[in-house]
Amino acid sequence: MRSRPGGLLIAALALLTAAPARAFCRTTTCQPGDAAAPCSTDSNGCLVGGEPLFWAGACVSYSVQRDGSPLRGISAKDAELAVGAGFSSWMGAACAGGAGPSIGVVSRGLVSCDRQEYSSNHGNANVWMFRDDDWPYDDTGATLALTTVTYNRRTGEIYDADVEVNSHDNEITLGDGRIAFDFLSIATHEAGHFLGLSHNPRDPDATMTPGYFQGTVALRTLESDDVAGICASYPPGRSAGRCDDTPRHGYSTVCAGDDEVEGCTACASAPGRAGQRPWPLAFAAATALGAALRRRRRAPR
Repeated sequence: MRSRPGGLLIAALALLTAAPARAFCRTTTCQPGDAAAPCSTDSNGCLVGGEPLFWAGACVSYSVQRDGSPLRGISAKDAELAVGAGFSSWMGAACAGGAGPSIGVVSRGLVSCDRQEYSSNHGNANVWMFRDDDWPYDDTGATLALTTVTYNRRTGEIYDADVEVNSHDNEITLGDGRIAFDFLSIATHEAGHFLGLSHNPRDPDATMTPGYFQGTVALRTLESDDVAGICASYPPGRSAGRCDDTPRHGYSTVCAGDDEVEGCTACASAPGRAGQRPWPLAFAAATALGAALRRRRRAPR
């Protein structure tokens, strides 16, 4: 999901000191600038209003685009394992009583579809994909990854989530050797958005902090705010449907035809935070919400 690039020196200093956990933020159906679904900001800096986003079933699936990232030497299978590890961090959170979140995540394998889309009359997949050839957004170089979530505006139920990784402008690395922009850190952060969490503006140590420092692996592991957020989103004992990992309207490894994909019919204004792009409205019952993880630069010493 998108973040703000300002205040880099302050953010850098904050990340170098211990900070107590303060809050978590959930993504909701509120739309800044839309009187029909107004937003406000609470004392923790979270946008609130409307319904919080969530997956309704007991499990959800993801797929990785089969090309992987030839530019960065990351195979699709290795990316699939890393994305699975990112989700595992969230699934392993200890909620009240020691139980885990009431949702599971399953890999559906590799798919050929290489674009962000949601179809209301065609099979779908929740796709993770690399952008080696270009980054098709205006914030070239500043954004590491973008998650787009399609959801029901009335209930907050998530219908689809797609993740794009900006491997064109950033040296994405995998493993524990020489680390540039750590894919496992990125995957763990974006998995939080995939599950309905928003950026945490108060705790710079949280996995859901808006920015990432090159060469670090801190976002791989959850902090107390992150655990509180996933447990509030999917509390143990939640009444959920059975574990059916089939995406909405069925599963497809290929992209839908252009005439079958819900597109932008209007664009709402983004929240009043620098660097956040407008949210494309998918259709009357659902919206697509874009959110991105930004790269941070350390302040000169």
